[in-house]
Amino acid sequence: MKKYVIANEERVFKTPRMEGVKRTLTATDGSDEFTHTIIKSEPSIATIVRSEDGKIAFIKQLRSTVNQYFLEIPAGLRNPGEESMLDVSRREVREETGMLLKDVRLVVNGPSLLDPSKSDEDFGVAEATACGQKARCLDENERISSDIIWIDEADVFVRLREQLSEGKPFYDGLFLSGHTVYALLAYNFLH
Repeated sequence: MKKYVIANEERVFKTPRMEGVKRTLTATDGSDEFTHTIIKSEPSIATIVRSEDGKIAFIKQLRSTVNQYFLEIPAGLRNPGEESMLDVSRREVREETGMLLKDVRLVVNGPSLLDPSKSDEDFGVAEATACGQKARCLDENERISSDIIWIDEADVFVRLREQLSEGKPFYDGLFLSGHTVYALLAYNFLH
């Protein structure tokens, strides 16, 4: 296998959430060079929030890339200055649902690059138990229903199997997003 080094990076765009970069890689022996545009991102984390009685919390979130709602678990990117992904987990769940958490722990200890052909986003998964409620505070570009849908954990994996194997919507005509599918599979496998 050839080894490559980054020869050049040129910013194509920058948003508060990510940066598009045209990256040129050169083989260390000089025999090859290519350019690829990628998205650079802060690490993110999705959190499986459980209730005391064994249910998992879901939200309905509009995804502007395809202009449709998905059923998801709370997730988001690390903000500048945040060091602990567990702190990111607590903040994101609070912002998107208003829920307070206890017993927060990492399920996936990375690295976990879901699509390294397009992005360097390292995607973590946490689990926690809901222990209180406050007002939520969405980011300006988030469109999330105020409903929290609680589904029994055993039923979650029956529905997930049906979505994956039969193409059935997961709940109320909605499908799970890819990051939610990954998080649930990791949780089921590692929990």
